[in-house]
Amino acid sequence: MEKTKKNDSRYPYTYACDFIRSIAGYNQDGTKLSRSDASAIRSTIAEIAGINDTHLAILLADKELSKTEEEHKSSAIEAANSIFGK
Repeated sequence: MEKTKKNDSRYPYTYACDFIRSIAGYNQDGTKLSRSDASAIRSTIAEIAGINDTHLAILLADKELSKTEEEHKSSAIEAANSIFGK
């Protein structure tokens, strides 16, 4: 059975944080931000913008889930180059 967003326990918060982490990029240790860091950034942006945090998380998670295979591949290459050197 294919998972849907509604029954995926990672939706929307984990996916939203992963989207933020991908924007921050990578270094020799992997992602520059932890999910906890990304969550703090997301909730702070929501508060400043006057947006409901869950609504913002849904928007970001949907963007993460809409990434193409090519975008995922590019991200993986960027991470590998950062960790193992180019």
